[in-house]
Amino acid sequence: MFVVLAAGVFICALALPRVIAYVFAAGDGGRAAAALADGGPISPAARAGARARYARALAIHPSDAALALALARLERRAAADDPDALDAARTYLRQAAAHAPNDAFVWSLLARTTFERGAPVEEIAGYLRLSRLTGRFEASSMLLRVRTALPLWERLPDDLREGTTRDMARLGADPKLRRSLYGPYVSMGYAERALFLDHAFADGGARSRFRSQILKYTRQRRR
Repeated sequence: MFVVLAAGVFICALALPRVIAYVFAAGDGGRAAAALADGGPISPAARAGARARYARALAIHPSDAALALALARLERRAAADDPDALDAARTYLRQAAAHAPNDAFVWSLLARTTFERGAPVEEIAGYLRLSRLTGRFEASSMLLRVRTALPLWERLPDDLREGTTRDMARLGADPKLRRSLYGPYVSMGYAERALFLDHAFADGGARSRFRSQILKYTRQRRR
């Protein structure tokens, strides 16, 4: 009984920092994290409160990859108003990757963030490769890889161009995944759109149908 009791106390002691950290992340932090997951809006006040809560939580439990990822995503949301936020996001994403190296989404978002910071292509390419290695068929990672790779197309190594081509073909072939392309496609430049259409759809008919869906999507957004 003493051994069992001692083991129970030990397990509780190990779990205590995580419990305390998630208590700090609750409230505005929890609501902001839910909005991030849903893609919903976050008010500047809620975002600032969430950033402070998650930073405190991560200081208590620095090995928690989920906390680091949530804080990185909050920093990315803040980047429009805070020029240092992308640097902070990169730091937290590297922290998340160190504790969850098999999480493809972390590597994908790290590739995207380093691209937005204007990092060298070699650094971005390394993260793209790790994303493919850990989550080749993960839809959210495929989408981020495509969005990151297209603007760098002529400077990417051949293996990444081939991998991104396969990602685009998979995204274009799946009707459910295709809907996730509307917003990113509209935000692309002309050259990126042309590349995407060439690689995502096997024939002209499929490209025409996708263009029609994009027109419908843009009309709905204007209403």
